[in-house]
Amino acid sequence: MLESVSVEILFKFLMVIVFGFLTGLELREYLYAKKSPVTIGTTRTFTFIALVGFVLNLISKPLFIAGFVVLSLFLLVFYLYKINHNQKGILQILVAFITYNFGALVDISIFLVPLVYVAIVFIISAKSKISNLMDKIDNEELVTFSKFLILSVIILPILPKENVIPYVSISPFKIWVAVVVVSSISYISYILQKYFLASAGIVVTGVLGGVYSSTATTVVLAKKKVDSLVEGSIVVATGVMYLRLLVIIAIFNMTLAEMLVIPFVSLFLISLVIFLFLKERKNNITDSFDSNPLEMEVAFVFAGLFIVMAAITQFVTTHFGNLGLQILSVIVGFTDIDPFILSLVQGKYAVSNSNLVQAILIAVASNNILKAIYLGVFSKWQMKKAFGSLILLAVLTLGWAGYFYLI
Repeated sequence: MLESVSVEILFKFLMVIVFGFLTGLELREYLYAKKSPVTIGTTRTFTFIALVGFVLNLISKPLFIAGFVVLSLFLLVFYLYKINHNQKGILQILVAFITYNFGALVDISIFLVPLVYVAIVFIISAKSKISNLMDKIDNEELVTFSKFLILSVIILPILPKENVIPYVSISPFKIWVAVVVVSSISYISYILQKYFLASAGIVVTGVLGGVYSSTATTVVLAKKKVDSLVEGSIVVATGVMYLRLLVIIAIFNMTLAEMLVIPFVSLFLISLVIFLFLKERKNNITDSFDSNPLEMEVAFVFAGLFIVMAAITQFVTTHFGNLGLQILSVIVGFTDIDPFILSLVQGKYAVSNSNLVQAILIAVASNNILKAIYLGVFSKWQMKKAFGSLILLAVLTLGWAGYFYLI
């Protein structure tokens, strides 16, 4: 027993020493490249800091805390010295604090120290890239993201999980979850396109636009000069929309998602084939979308539409059954289909799952027709290949709806 304990302590000791040394080495390389005249010490300094933290933590927790206080006083003196030499950065101090805690982290899990070391290396190495990215990001977007994060974290836990809204068979909690999920998926696409892949080309615009909003992408690209690659990218945006909807539906209703896997994936593949057929030459045109999908006004409007669509769907299915639902799907397709589809996959209606799948497919087909009309109007009916492709996808989507009607 004693021997096994000694081996465990030896292993943790070696891990702390090694990663303390590597941390000091990484920081030394960074400071050397930066030509910093004031440093906290050499690689050996950080190795000793890690060693002291390990030993004191091994002896007793109060002693470890006392050591932390002493280290803090030493680092305070070091920082005052830095200020006198016109240096205000606290990177060395933060790394020293983290290194001291290696001894405590290794007691929690042997994997924590390597993970923390990797994080330190990444942050130090990526400092210039992170700085450049932060310079590019609009402060308003950071404020918007913070507001949305706070509202999601604070509002979500306190929302009722029971159905308390009249004529709506979905709880406020599920409604806001849907808002968070859809907005987050769109936001990831928005950030990738605007800050990381801004010059990646028109095809990337189509792919990410399909995740963000295939309708908005169609309108943006329709205004471009007629080009086979632009037309192909419009079709790709609609193809990606099928995958996006499949993911969203799977999050909230796996049964309906399983029924839609073959239709949606096949329609995506058909759109991909059409793109490859249309693609003839390279084009580096790109466009981003100015509207941040995390804007609070957008989120609340989406939630409002969700409630309205859920109430209308409940009323229609109760009084008019499946026929009323299908007619409603056609009409909704000419608006924003996300709230309608989410109300279908989360609500409890007096229709079968096959009827719900039909409604989703009809709404998507109707939305494809709307995009084709937008494309024709904004391109002045010049992008005939893309127009025909969107109509074809709409017809094929209706074909799948017919299949679920017959089975």
